[in-house]
Amino acid sequence: MKNKNTTLNLDIFKGITAFAVLDNDKRVELECCDFTEEKLSFSCDKYGISFDVFLKEYGSGKVLSYVAEYNPRNLDFVGGNHFGVEQAIGINIETIDLLEQYVATYRRGPYWVSPCWGDNISNLPDNTQAVLGKTKEDNYFFTTALCDNVFKTTIKGNENGGVDIFVWSNDLRNHVDTTAVYYAFGEKPFDLAETAMRDGMALLGRPVKLRDDRHYPEVFEYLGWCSWDAFQMFVTHDDLINKAEEFREKGIPVRWMLLDDMWGDVDNNNSCNIPNMHSRELNSFEAAPERFPKGLKGIVNELQDEYNMIVGLWHPTTGYWHGINPTSKIANDCKDLLFYSYKSGQLVHSFEKEKVAQYYDVQHKFYKDCDVDFIKVDNQAFIKEYSQLTMPIGTAAENLHQAIEDVADKYYNGALINCMGMALENFWHRRDSAVSRFSGDFQPENHEWFIKHLLQCSYNSIVQGTVYVGDWDMWWSDDGQAKPNALIHAMSGGPIYLSDKLNRSIKDIIMPTVYSDGKIIRLQTPARPTIDCLFKNPTDENTAFKLFNKHNDCGILAIFNINKDECEVKTTISASDMLLEKEKTYCVYNWREETVTEVTGEDVLDVSLKDFDDYKLYLYIPISSDMAVIGLRDKYMSVATYSFENGTLKTFDNGEVIVYSRHKLFVDGNPAEVYKNNLYKIKVEKDKEYLLKNC
Repeated sequence: MKNKNTTLNLDIFKGITAFAVLDNDKRVELECCDFTEEKLSFSCDKYGISFDVFLKEYGSGKVLSYVAEYNPRNLDFVGGNHFGVEQAIGINIETIDLLEQYVATYRRGPYWVSPCWGDNISNLPDNTQAVLGKTKEDNYFFTTALCDNVFKTTIKGNENGGVDIFVWSNDLRNHVDTTAVYYAFGEKPFDLAETAMRDGMALLGRPVKLRDDRHYPEVFEYLGWCSWDAFQMFVTHDDLINKAEEFREKGIPVRWMLLDDMWGDVDNNNSCNIPNMHSRELNSFEAAPERFPKGLKGIVNELQDEYNMIVGLWHPTTGYWHGINPTSKIANDCKDLLFYSYKSGQLVHSFEKEKVAQYYDVQHKFYKDCDVDFIKVDNQAFIKEYSQLTMPIGTAAENLHQAIEDVADKYYNGALINCMGMALENFWHRRDSAVSRFSGDFQPENHEWFIKHLLQCSYNSIVQGTVYVGDWDMWWSDDGQAKPNALIHAMSGGPIYLSDKLNRSIKDIIMPTVYSDGKIIRLQTPARPTIDCLFKNPTDENTAFKLFNKHNDCGILAIFNINKDECEVKTTISASDMLLEKEKTYCVYNWREETVTEVTGEDVLDVSLKDFDDYKLYLYIPISSDMAVIGLRDKYMSVATYSFENGTLKTFDNGEVIVYSRHKLFVDGNPAEVYKNNLYKIKVEKDKEYLLKNC
């Protein structure tokens, strides 16, 4: 037995105590019975609980593993025969040594993940999934909760001090054997998060597939449009045709359309509204007959044949939001594949491996017979509520995601958008799909929403963006945030799609994000906050928020005023914001003002933004041979619109290229047109080669 005055530590985790939670919600504090530098043992002899916590090295970091046993005896309470369903066993940590400040990502409700900031771990929110911290030794700490094929870990600040790290299975168990968390230290925060994800996948026995290893569907290389915000629950066949006709008439190169929520066959469809739509049940896999008189195949084929559209289809995992109608055709045809959820009471597909696979195959064979090209599967984080007490949460997640990915591969060549699925059980269990939504739903004409959306997507890209290509959701080209929304989507490295209402799409707002054929100028890495923005809530600071990305050796930096008091904010920018080489000299191009500054890799520039509507985009291009090619003038990501090697320029679209040159510039031996202050303008044709020289 330990001395009561002994403080229990494991590596950086100081002041450790342990607890168990039983299935009647009784919390049992455990006593330490043995400890070493690599293992703590706890027990409650009265009730028959034993618990070992192991510290082990793994990959580039370390892990905490839990092994526990509960053999009920001497029970002086009702129930409590098993570990708890939503809390089983865990530890409380008083402090994490050296941790100075952090940014954490936590599950806000069942589906979405948001950032939070602090310097006291007891303030970590419930359902914290990962923590990136800055240490007192000026390096970085990262920890992530895990979810294996049985147990899931939850990190949660404790109101009495410290942080709880506990595991649970979502069913009744008396034995625990799992790895709870992984953690590591490093000098580069983004590399540290990537290393943790790689080690985490290997630790869980999963294929190690980060963002670059996953199959990115070809369809999402092109501009799209989604029906939801345009028509919401009243979408019809004619609405979709009219919108496609608008794109044709305006010359907006939308290449795909997604038929989103409320296309389906549900009762009281015509009288539905947003508050009550979530009480609707699905009757069949066919489209709502009164609004789609030609059926699902009819609208899909007309969009494909008459407008050359690629057509995608949305559906939730639950059939519809309130499940499947027990008296419906689906309930009859798939009766052996469905069950009534213990907790929700709704009729949904089974989570048993063979049954869920068969259900999704039946569903998507129908959709494919209707010639659907790709899918968006929503409500993916429904697993906890709907599978509770039927099987472990990790098993349910594994079976669900295998079924979804199997039909995506079989019928759509992997063309899938994962949505409402940022929980750990979703995150750790997708086999190969690349695209996942990183934020809650888009809200038009709402600047407060834009700020939350910007922060959600940016900070989620630190962790979720190492594994998935972030879908930063739809946007409107005619609302008050249209231009900054276009910019952040162009920077995101993910899909770009609109949800404009009928007759409201504005071509000039849209085209800086894509080429003339609708192909996205897509960056290959995620947009993330600059390091100096990581550990403080940007809305509380009297400084600007900076979002960066890179293309080859060029840097891209967007700056926003999101101060909650709507006051003027100031900041500084430098090459280090974009993790660029300090040894180089750069041309800094102010995209909105079309001005240029030459700087060294260590120079610092001052920037101010007067109000919410003020934002800036800076491009850092290395100067070589006394010149820097900025790229196609009218594209936000201009540095990604060309190739330039040995003085030969080739662009990926027609247009005007801007080039910075310290000396007079010649194109194919002829003087280039002077634009302004060492900037030259060159008319170019797609894929044609131009030889640039200066003297």
